[in-house]
Amino acid sequence: MRTFIAIEIPEETKRAIAEVQARLKVSGAEATWTRPEGIHLTLKFLDEVPEERISEIMAALQQAAYGRGRFHLTVAGTGVFPHERNPRVVWIGISGELDKLRRLQVRVEEQMVRLGFPQEDRRFTPHLTLGRIKHLLLRGSWMRALEGVKDITLPGFEVAAISLMKSELQPTGAVYTELGKAELT
Repeated sequence: MRTFIAIEIPEETKRAIAEVQARLKVSGAEATWTRPEGIHLTLKFLDEVPEERISEIMAALQQAAYGRGRFHLTVAGTGVFPHERNPRVVWIGISGELDKLRRLQVRVEEQMVRLGFPQEDRRFTPHLTLGRIKHLLLRGSWMRALEGVKDITLPGFEVAAISLMKSELQPTGAVYTELGKAELT
């Protein structure tokens, strides 16, 4: 099964993110928008994992979470990857206690590498994916819409756990199911 490790986003924040997406959807961008209920902060993508490894992964996540303590994150500012001239992904940023987030992500990465999962070669850039841009129909309209949400700040939240998630690809988009949770202690 396709799996990944993530921080769940509270419903209040997801509703606010949906409002940002609505403002961008009218811009003339042809895009696949992330369903708000599926938005999460990915710490590590594991890919296909046999079911018999889930308990081993959960034990490693408990180790990664141990001694970390809860911390606060804010959702703020939007942008695109790779750059504005050729946007492929539109995202909303994460701010707040980023040092604690990065240390947690490093611990998760170390634990997963110890279990034999490949080391991520890209630098961890905390963000929430709003959508994947296929084509800009009206570049000027898109740029104005993006500018209108560039400095937006949404409700923050406390990070209390990390979750092991299953991803099932459906015609309507990916469906995510929590397989287990490791509380930050």
